[in-house]
Amino acid sequence: MEQISLVIFIFSAAMAAGSILLVSRLLEEHQAPFLRSLFYHNIFIAAFGFYGIWGQFIIVFFSGSRLAPETFSTVSVISLLLGLPFLVFGWMMLLKFGAEAAGFRFRKYSTSLFLLVNFGIIIILGFVIREMVFSEALPLFKYYYSAAALLYSAATALILITGKADSPGRHDRYYLAGVIAAGAVMQAAVLLLMPYSVWMALIFVFLLFAVITLLPLYLTYQAVLKPCMPPDPLQLPHGMEDFIRRHEISSREADIIAGICNGLSNQEIADELFISLQTVKDHSSRIYSKTNARNRMQLMTMVRGLFNMP
Repeated sequence: MEQISLVIFIFSAAMAAGSILLVSRLLEEHQAPFLRSLFYHNIFIAAFGFYGIWGQFIIVFFSGSRLAPETFSTVSVISLLLGLPFLVFGWMMLLKFGAEAAGFRFRKYSTSLFLLVNFGIIIILGFVIREMVFSEALPLFKYYYSAAALLYSAATALILITGKADSPGRHDRYYLAGVIAAGAVMQAAVLLLMPYSVWMALIFVFLLFAVITLLPLYLTYQAVLKPCMPPDPLQLPHGMEDFIRRHEISSREADIIAGICNGLSNQEIADELFISLQTVKDHSSRIYSKTNARNRMQLMTMVRGLFNMP
């Protein structure tokens, strides 16, 4: 059994590394927002797999025989509980991936509501199992994972099917939806129908890593993705060069200033430049610090006043 566990662990590590590498290559070629969401989804799910699932095997292998049963049970419960935040962020990025691949925008309030609900459930779960032994707490983890995985996978699949994006196309989105939904169903079936054993854990963790590998594999070798052309640089006002040199503005910060002066929102600037909204906010904060502008309106007034922008 130890040899089988080692083989599956090696396969898990290979699948995690391979899936992340494939998405990274896709991002270099296409720079599509849904690929960035898939990248983070794979990272978070892999982190949960190694921390929450393989962590149990590591505890047993290194110290299971030396720990008192009560201590071993407590450590196992805490390890699994602390792995759940990775899972929550992974599910959130899965929904974001589905929405962006289908041509929809994942709203900011959706993110806040999703995190509020799921972290609230984790807190309640932690409170309920605080005095339980591992064998008593495990069914609650299994029910939570199965219910949430089925719900969020079904929602993602439905979003992909109903979307109207050109890249990935309808056929590709149907395949992605099928992989996501089938993966969740098989994982839930393993957790709910098989008695708890080493075999159950090994099959589950293998399916977990297999799903995050199949998605980028298909997108890389089968899906028809339109090449993403880099956007034209946002035009800066005439005479802006001296302003940039004087305030030590970087080229990316100059793009942000151009977007602000063109009246674009932070989200629109992020979409134009294929960067995250948080990156735009970080650059904007540095721009305000360098120029002593308190906000974007003052920055726009400063630029218009210096260069007589209409």
